[in-house]
Amino acid sequence: MKTIKIFLASSEELTEDRNAFGNLVRRLDKIYEKRGIRIELFEWEDYDAAYNDCRKQDEYNDQIKTSDMFLALFHTKAGKFTIEEFNVATEEFKKHASPKVYTYCKDLQEGEQESPELADFKQKLFEEMGHYWSRYNNRDSMQLHFVMQLQLVETSGMVEKLKLEEGTVMLEGMPIAKIDNLQFAAGNEAYQKMSAELAALPEKIEKARQRVEKFPDDEDLIDDLQQKLNRYNKLKDEFAQIQKSLFETAQRIAAMQLEQVSDMLRRAIEAFEDGNLERANTLLDEIAHEAEHHMEQLEQQRALVHQDIEAFMLQAKTVMADASIVINERIRLVIDIYVKADDWAQRSAFPQEKYINLLDDYISFLCIFAFYDNALTISFRLLAIRESIYGFEHTNTAISYNNIGSIYYHQGQLSKALEFHLKALSVYERELGIEHPNTIKTYINIGAVYDCLGDYPKALDYYIKALKKQEKNFGFDNPDTATLYNNIGVAYGELGLYPMTFEYYLKALTIREKMLGLGHPLTAETYDNIGMTYNSLGNYSKALEFHFKALAIYESVFGQNHPDTAISYNNIGAVYNSSHDYPKALNYYFKALYIKEKIMGMNNTSTAISYYNIGGIYSKQSDYPKALDFYLKALEIFENHLGPEHPNTHAVKMSIKRIKAMTN
Repeated sequence: MKTIKIFLASSEELTEDRNAFGNLVRRLDKIYEKRGIRIELFEWEDYDAAYNDCRKQDEYNDQIKTSDMFLALFHTKAGKFTIEEFNVATEEFKKHASPKVYTYCKDLQEGEQESPELADFKQKLFEEMGHYWSRYNNRDSMQLHFVMQLQLVETSGMVEKLKLEEGTVMLEGMPIAKIDNLQFAAGNEAYQKMSAELAALPEKIEKARQRVEKFPDDEDLIDDLQQKLNRYNKLKDEFAQIQKSLFETAQRIAAMQLEQVSDMLRRAIEAFEDGNLERANTLLDEIAHEAEHHMEQLEQQRALVHQDIEAFMLQAKTVMADASIVINERIRLVIDIYVKADDWAQRSAFPQEKYINLLDDYISFLCIFAFYDNALTISFRLLAIRESIYGFEHTNTAISYNNIGSIYYHQGQLSKALEFHLKALSVYERELGIEHPNTIKTYINIGAVYDCLGDYPKALDYYIKALKKQEKNFGFDNPDTATLYNNIGVAYGELGLYPMTFEYYLKALTIREKMLGLGHPLTAETYDNIGMTYNSLGNYSKALEFHFKALAIYESVFGQNHPDTAISYNNIGAVYNSSHDYPKALNYYFKALYIKEKIMGMNNTSTAISYYNIGGIYSKQSDYPKALDFYLKALEIFENHLGPEHPNTHAVKMSIKRIKAMTN
């Protein structure tokens, strides 16, 4: 069993914080032990604290040399023994790249003053070593810093990474810190303003709802209620995105703790940690301007260029976290930042591990906002790097296999998606075992591909495999478990087993409404699925009720030009088609098609489904030339991507045959 050894150094004034560290490590040890890793904490209290002629300090120094992490806590004082321990740790790191050295400085409260020894130590720390310390002012910020740093030391992927759930940073179900308790949020004026508006809206919505109930025919009151609901849903999602960007910025800063940083970058980090994003972005923009000069003198100033790339990566996070910039402009700015960072990294021999992290971040951002073609191109570049470093059968390489599979899935290239997910599964099952979160997620990915291929028994087989392990590891009341319930419901629905369909959809909906809220896209996904089931049962009014609930969320969160919004338009069109309201069906099918052609392209199975749907409406309206035109477009795509034997290919062939027979 692997052991991570941690040495904790501090003065007596931080006894409570050391005790909190000890409690945190004990809780983390229970999580890590399940994955074959132990965490061992050493504190000076573990030895006799009395110094004598035998130099107990030498025993401490020997312990430091065998540690994986060295943590030094400071507040107002810097004791000579703590500084000696710090120097031993840094010298050992220079020789053997271990232990990783992290410094924590607790913020001064009103009336407190740091000693001259501590001020000198901090000045030397930065000026001579370029070492930047972790600031903290409460237990939440201290815990977050440590857990992020621990995950950088433990790189085997055996423990699931930190997640942000409803404003709380979690590690495998254990709360680490609330975003609201961290200074970068507490001191952020735009964040606090958004938080206050979000907190006030439910009461305003309820009052508006009561007015509508009293005067149900008053269109102004109805419109006012709808505007408040729309604002709430949009604001809630934007607030969650801001929280995510703030959290990712903090992670980016944690990854820089062992790096040398410039004075201006240090001040930008301090501004962010104080919640002053405007100041942070101003400083980072100044660095970006200076960076142009650095790039011109690359050979002489390569180290400076690498610092600039780190600043770009941080800027990508801070820009996305800045609610004062409209979302479309934020996306454009961040893409420009990533393009520049990627270009400079390639031109400046950026260290490979850091370049991998840069590309992972870049790909993740592109996928969130549905830039799949660009994401795929970069993903294959990243795969080549991972294969050259780790080989074809490593868990780090499997990350790229899975990500490429997911992009192909979203592009409708299902056979390629399956190929890459199965590659990832082979590695994960062998290297991590069948109960590891990465393996479980890959089962789900493969099930989703089989679902789209129309092989619902195989889809269910993979979903049920994943569900048993998911429920065992993470419990029943978990958003990831809800996703599995939802997927299983889809497969049962396609098999016509509607009682089972409703059972699993309602399980998913209960968790998603509770854990994610009524305005979340995943909640909308379940509304859409329930609506499709009602459509299959011929209950068209109920189907439209759920589809329009989903559409309101998608339009509010993603706008009118997103693939998820297109799916909702398509579902509404399907209900109108089933109820023989063909003009309305055609209207919504064309809305869906416009988005799909624009975002996914004209050679995509999802786009082909829209061609087929529109062809079906024209056929029912006896406009056979138009029907045939759309059917032929669909057929070419289905044959290329799904093959001649797929049910979709067969269905469109039969439709074409029927039209030709009627027109001859």
